[in-house]
Amino acid sequence: MLWALELVETHQGKAYEDCTADLQVDMITGAIIEAVATCLCRLVSRTLSETEARLSNVFDAFFGTTMVVLAFNFSGGYFNPALATSLKLGCEGNDFVEHMVVYWLGATLGSLASVFIFKTNWFQDKIQKLQAKDKEE
Repeated sequence: MLWALELVETHQGKAYEDCTADLQVDMITGAIIEAVATCLCRLVSRTLSETEARLSNVFDAFFGTTMVVLAFNFSGGYFNPALATSLKLGCEGNDFVEHMVVYWLGATLGSLASVFIFKTNWFQDKIQKLQAKDKEE
């Protein structure tokens, strides 16, 4: 729908091109892939932010890109429901329910899991050790 507005030159004619879904595995496997990768990306990003490590932005970008590459042939590696919806909702190969479960429920559960994991004492201890190590250097 958004593409049909043709707000920018690169959108012209794109709304009416054929598209195919990126999901190459069953719905549950796709949701698990999106959830786990989203959770890992959020945990790494937040940990790097907390520790203020040198080159943390570079490592964060590398890790995120690696996760996308690893998931690409299975779910597309979106880890962002809005992005997946704007690019793939309605494409041939998935119905609405599959799309919502994989890209919305999967990514949302992964994000929520990252919040709970990040707040655990075990994870906070790991962050404190990393922060102490950074201060020594």
